[in-house]
Amino acid sequence: MSLPTSSNSSSLSDGSPHPAAANSKARGFADQQSRTDLDLALKLRVGAALSTSGYYTRVNVGLSATSAHRLADVTDVDVLAMRYDLTFSQDTIAVSCKTGGSKALSPAREIFYLRGVLDYVHAENGVVAFSRKPISPHLRDLGRRLNILVLSSDEIEEWCKSLVQGLPDFGYFQEDAYNEYLKSWAHVNGRGLADYIRTDYWFHFDFRNLQNVIAHMRKVSSRLTGQERWNALVILDTAVLLCFTVFGLCRHIRLLGLSSVAEKTAEYLFGGAASFKARRDLYAKVEQLLSSTGVIVPNGPSLPPLEPTYTKGLAELVIRFIDRPHAAILIPQVLQDNMWRLLGARGSLSQDDTTSLAAEKLSQDLLDFLKIATGAGWVPKI
Repeated sequence: MSLPTSSNSSSLSDGSPHPAAANSKARGFADQQSRTDLDLALKLRVGAALSTSGYYTRVNVGLSATSAHRLADVTDVDVLAMRYDLTFSQDTIAVSCKTGGSKALSPAREIFYLRGVLDYVHAENGVVAFSRKPISPHLRDLGRRLNILVLSSDEIEEWCKSLVQGLPDFGYFQEDAYNEYLKSWAHVNGRGLADYIRTDYWFHFDFRNLQNVIAHMRKVSSRLTGQERWNALVILDTAVLLCFTVFGLCRHIRLLGLSSVAEKTAEYLFGGAASFKARRDLYAKVEQLLSSTGVIVPNGPSLPPLEPTYTKGLAELVIRFIDRPHAAILIPQVLQDNMWRLLGARGSLSQDDTTSLAAEKLSQDLLDFLKIATGAGWVPKI
């Protein structure tokens, strides 16, 4: 799913706009997106199939070459689907959807282009879907050599059916519901959370996202009171991306061992042991200097802590995830299902097995951590 912001699009104020004006702009933006995205129907069809088959799926994911504002937008991924294995390793599929049939559309160029996108987002598999363009055998072979599945016409529908393999339709990615999703994010449009998640999140996609997502969420948390449906949608969608960064920390901790998990968590937040040691040494020197000059006195005000206040809570969350990996890796799907249910989807069938129930509990733990870390007054209940 893409978020309704762009570095060169008009944006709402970072303040709280008048509700009527905000709703009008939200509706206008979603309608404009639907009219200008000629491939949207195909993207939503593919997104529905991938999400039903067990992936957390987003449409129109913006990619960036730099974190600088207004220089970020390069291209986007039409459909990006992600899930994790028991070692918290990422399994990603990127899909390019093309419904046009003009001579200007070059299948070979699209195949090579997608190969670069796959490398950028650390995806293993790519799919190029041409609904109106014939594909010659040598282009399919080119796709095979680049680990890209090339589909045309009826093959697209057959591929989507093979993904769900008779599973019930969860009702995800219906066009009306997707437009409502866009409207929800338009309420927090501008240089902030929505802008960061749309572009810079995918530029960093590493330890920096833990602190950055929380920092951006903190700026809008006062508006997310639970009084309107879009509040829950924004929180659930953000929580999934925060979850992915926590999975990265889980993998880091798992590789290094669980001993001193709090210390390793702090190191991860600062980009590694060497960076954290340098920051800590500098912090100690500044503290010593301020003490020697009388700026800091015993029992008086002190420097703010070096580590974020939520470091301990984050370390505890990581331990819970690592203790129940079968359940933890289902969290993105649990949050995704709750989000689409709010948009009117039927959702997945309720499961009473131990793993599913544990996944719901861990999903709530993640939301509760997000609430504490951002100072929010409310988060949805799973």
